[in-house]
Amino acid sequence: MNRPARLIFCSIVGALMSTVALAQVNLQPTPPPLVTAENETWYRAGEPVMSAGSIYYLAGPAIHFNGNEMVRTGFHQGIPLYSRTTIEPYSVVFVPIGGGMMQPYERRRSGQIAGTSGSTVSALPVEIPSAVGGSAAPILQAPAPPTFAAQPVVDEVVVPPRQPEPRTQVESPTPSVGTSGRVARTQIRRQAANGIFVAFQNDRWFSSGPPASLDPRLLTRIGEWYGFPVYAARDAGDSTIYIPIAEGLDVVAPYSKRR
Repeated sequence: MNRPARLIFCSIVGALMSTVALAQVNLQPTPPPLVTAENETWYRAGEPVMSAGSIYYLAGPAIHFNGNEMVRTGFHQGIPLYSRTTIEPYSVVFVPIGGGMMQPYERRRSGQIAGTSGSTVSALPVEIPSAVGGSAAPILQAPAPPTFAAQPVVDEVVVPPRQPEPRTQVESPTPSVGTSGRVARTQIRRQAANGIFVAFQNDRWFSSGPPASLDPRLLTRIGEWYGFPVYAARDAGDSTIYIPIAEGLDVVAPYSKRR
């Protein structure tokens, strides 16, 4: 082999070896970022970041740094920005926030890719081309916040103890004679301010003792009071009368005049 051909061959071999060496260098994992943004004002305020002429917005939870698929692609206010080689290029950038965590920032999908999703599910609003003029109208696709059924508030009600109602003495109306069925003595007696009485023979006769059994040997019938027989003692004159307490019962109650 002559000298010129040998020189060309050596140049080609050297170029190939340089390419292999460069490829080996590029295959090394990306070192973790040394500068992080967790104390930056723009990060704490949730502001977007600018990269390669596009605006990226805070989107999704933070993920762990992976040097095997993350590469540095730029800077934002002195903080390095990274991209993942396993997802769609220029769709998401990652900002180091300390503790080996990376915060994703996502670019809104507009133009010909509006309304589609990239390698990851978008967490941002998308722009849908309008039917008129081709302008884009943003449509929010963020999930609605959960709603909770309001529980009724019931105030505690304190019920005061029931007070006994005052007893009012009311004079009951006199029942009509000849109505069907007789009523008990307790339903047709009248009550005055000084006791229970019945009106018989143009006088008032007031209750004067507890009921007792009817004894025909001692009492004789002297009249009728609204269908009930009226009795008096055979040898005691007309100072006391006796009226059954209910129809069909041989139990009478005494009533006497008051002087």
